Amino acid sequence: MPITNTLDLETLSARMNAWANERSSKRGKLVRAFRKNLGNSPDLQAARLALLIAEAA
Repeated sequence: MPITNTLDLETLSARMNAWANERSSKRGKLVRAFRKNLGNSPDLQAARLALLIAEAA
C-alpha cells in the first residue's frame, strides 16, 4: 500500500532500519525516538512519522 505516490511501507521500513544505525544523524535520532515512543504522545509520534515520511520520499 503506497504511503505517497513514490513511497510504500516496505521502502519506508527499510530506510528507517538503515537510518537507525546512524548514531549522529538527525534522522537516526528521529527513528530511535519514534521506535521508543519517547514522550508517550500520539501527537509527537504522528509528527515524527510525518518527518520520516518526508525524509524518505
